[in-house]
Amino acid sequence: MRLTVLGSSASQPAAGDACSGYIVASAGQRVLLDCGSGVIGNLLQHAALSEIDAIFVSHMHPDHYIDLIAMRYGLRYGDGGTRPIDVFLPPGGAEQLQAVSEAISKTQPFFAGALNLHEYTPGQAVPLRGPLTVTPFTVVHGIPSHGMAVSDGASRLVYSSDTVVCAELEVAARGADVLLAENALGGGAPDHHHPRTHMSAVEAGTVAAKAGAGTLVLTHFWHTADRAQAQHEAESTFRGRVVIGRPHAQVNVGAETPVAR
Repeated sequence: MRLTVLGSSASQPAAGDACSGYIVASAGQRVLLDCGSGVIGNLLQHAALSEIDAIFVSHMHPDHYIDLIAMRYGLRYGDGGTRPIDVFLPPGGAEQLQAVSEAISKTQPFFAGALNLHEYTPGQAVPLRGPLTVTPFTVVHGIPSHGMAVSDGASRLVYSSDTVVCAELEVAARGADVLLAENALGGGAPDHHHPRTHMSAVEAGTVAAKAGAGTLVLTHFWHTADRAQAQHEAESTFRGRVVIGRPHAQVNVGAETPVAR
């Protein structure tokens, strides 16, 4: 498998970045995890929209799904005639996304012919055509949020989604080849949320170490964060390889030497 980071910012994209979006690919199959602000422009440097086999949204905060609107327009009018892409949303997500569409367009059903909306059940693997299997799992955030365990049968990537350190993430991350972990509070980012709803880089490193992960990829940076500082913070608790998520960074999942570009 290979991970490609499309966007690694939290809430507001940092200059030159986008919000959360990641391609996981294996044997020609491509799955998109999250689709936040600015993701589509970066995605098109790696694949056509029609080459995405499925999309999974971790939770219904806009920095994780809002570019589905841009994707709908691209598929419906720019790449017309292609098959609709299956989008897997958390429970209740289809109704929320439909409400957004009704607020911005009189054309209804808005997603018809472009995106097929489904809702996944946390803890149940979602069957896809091809080698990849995606299993959403519940984590702890300000709203219902779900990490994603992605496997091609030979290697495994675990995406934390937005979360605090929690038992659910620690269990899912055990033995992962790559842990793709948010660290919205890392690198000197403001830590003033009460209650706390995100992890720091130190905490992401601790989860990776406890899980025995092979590589930690840090993502979901606050736009003012010092990413080099965040890397040092994660390395203080995790002895494995730490990769800074940034647009177009690629990491081999399960390979002996991860690629970081």
